[in-house]
Amino acid sequence: VIGFNLPEAVAATLTITDVSGKVVKSVNQEFAKGYNEIKLERREMPATGILYYQLDTPTDSATKMMLLMD
Repeated sequence: VIGFNLPEAVAATLTITDVSGKVVKSVNQEFAKGYNEIKLERREMPATGILYYQLDTPTDSATKMMLLMD
C-alpha cells in the first residue's frame, strides 16, 4: 500500500520504477483531497528488491524508495 496526502482533489500519476529506471507499473487517476492509498498486488509487481515510486501532480512531484521482498 502506498499512501499519500494531497492538499486538493487532483489528477495524479504514480509511477513505479526499478533501479535501472524501467517502469514496472503506472497508475493515472483522479484523487480526492486529503489521504489517499494505492493498493498494489504482489502479482502486479514482477521485480523484487529496491523500487522507486514517484507521484506527479500538475504542480508537484515526490519520489520515494521502497523495498519489495518475496
